Amino acid sequence: MQKSILIISNEASVRDMLANLLADAGHRASLAGSGEEAVKIVTNSAQDFVLCEQFLPDCSGVELKRRLLRLSPKSRVIVLSSFTIIRSSDDVLRFGSSDFILDQRELLDLIEAAGEERAPVAEPVTDEDLKKCLIETIDVLVGLLEVNDPFFGGNSHITMEYARAVGEAMKLPKEMVDEIVVGSLLHDIGRVGIRPEILTGKKEISEDEYNTVKSHCENGANILDTIDFPWKIKPIIVHHHERYDGKGYPGGLKGREIPLGARILSVVDAYAAMISNRPYRKSLQKEEAIQELHKNVGTQFDPEVVEVFTRVVEEKFSFHGVGAKPRILLVDDEVDYVTLLKLKLVNEGFEVIVTDNGADALALMEKDRPDLVIADVLMPEMDGIAMFRKMRKLPGTGETPLLFLSGKDETKMKVEALHLGAEDYLLKPVDLKELAARIRNIIRRDKRRKKGAAGAGPSQGVMGDLTNLGVPDIVQTLHLGLKTACVFLKAGQPDEGRIYFTNGRISHCETGDLSGEEAFYRLLRMQEGAFVITHGQTTKKRTIDMDEMQLILEGFRRLDEEKKENTTG
Repeated sequence: MQKSILIISNEASVRDMLANLLADAGHRASLAGSGEEAVKIVTNSAQDFVLCEQFLPDCSGVELKRRLLRLSPKSRVIVLSSFTIIRSSDDVLRFGSSDFILDQRELLDLIEAAGEERAPVAEPVTDEDLKKCLIETIDVLVGLLEVNDPFFGGNSHITMEYARAVGEAMKLPKEMVDEIVVGSLLHDIGRVGIRPEILTGKKEISEDEYNTVKSHCENGANILDTIDFPWKIKPIIVHHHERYDGKGYPGGLKGREIPLGARILSVVDAYAAMISNRPYRKSLQKEEAIQELHKNVGTQFDPEVVEVFTRVVEEKFSFHGVGAKPRILLVDDEVDYVTLLKLKLVNEGFEVIVTDNGADALALMEKDRPDLVIADVLMPEMDGIAMFRKMRKLPGTGETPLLFLSGKDETKMKVEALHLGAEDYLLKPVDLKELAARIRNIIRRDKRRKKGAAGAGPSQGVMGDLTNLGVPDIVQTLHLGLKTACVFLKAGQPDEGRIYFTNGRISHCETGDLSGEEAFYRLLRMQEGAFVITHGQTTKKRTIDMDEMQLILEGFRRLDEEKKENTTG
């Protein structure tokens, strides 16, 4: 099997000798005389093996090996010393039993043997396994930092789930999705240096305090700067508060200048914040939050990301933002298990109140009715069954659903709990993902039973109003982002039409019996009405070749002439 092999040596004769040897054996050789040449070659082409001489004019072989492996982790880099150098250096004096000198042919045999497939002695731990473990560890540690925060608890995990879903829906490479996932988990770590009263206070903050809040983007990147992550997360963390129109911070980047991961995080972070309670306001409903995103497409947010996220929310997260966070009362005296369960439920978007006994649980229920009670059966003083009986008699709380978790598998107790009306009786340990799904279904079923099911169909495209974002702004936004999309404009019959974009260029326009440039000039007149931007929608028609800015300027010129004629007439 042919291999790509890079030979790096200061000696032209050594390079030529090894190149001829490898070529005769059917391999493809590239040659470099310095470390810088080698870096350029590896940057632009994949190499199976790299044979690197220990002493180079601009760096050592060991130093170069580290650089090359960062550029191409899958390459095998072998550092060699030629005998012509060894025999004239001090190294010859320290040769011992652990040093070897290989013949040219033996070196070739070694390379070919290294490329052969061998059955593993045991299942190896892959890079993907390690990356998955690292992501999950970061998720848990960040979750523990937030778990007891009444306003930001679970925020990073939920934001991460949104960002992952958007990245996958946009069919981004897995490496880039992982990059966005880790960046989302760590995006607010820079808040650690900000006084809590600034973040959670109810009063309006000063300009100095606002500047302190804004510093969390760069602070977060600086905190993580010494960690050599396998992903490029720093640009995502630094730029997740940039705006699509260039009016954000800290860099004032605009459009596609903003890293895609940061554009995705900007949208999902804003949505997660809007559907959560804050000290200074109540949470928005899902529909209100989505409407707010759509209102700010092209100014604050990338319109394509908003469109994908709107679809993702309907398909995967329809239960988020349908009201205040579901409130769960957790009654259990196993501290370790309760901590783990609370972390999982907070990350899933629930508000969790914890107590370790039945008497306190009943008092909490009387004070503020939860959406669900999760209780252990075996507890001191008052067991779970006795607590459930008393709970059923409390005014306004008797119909609250209850789920039992128990370490005791006893049929009599299980049957009694279910006869009393418990939603379920599960044995510990229970899979936490499965438990979260069960809880979600119990709460959803309970709300439907009380209020009846009411839902809206999924939104199609990015919707907005022309009074907020006019036709010229829409054109510039899609042109800036190199988008492929269809813009549907509607101000009532017969004032409606479509503008098609291909990679940011207007390719076709139609309204009524007009098409092409004349159709565009008519649509440019529209000042009021609705618009819908649907990304990825194309047409085979090509009726416009003129540059977008020229089209807009020509349209404005015609409007000015018409105004002058109407004035003089």
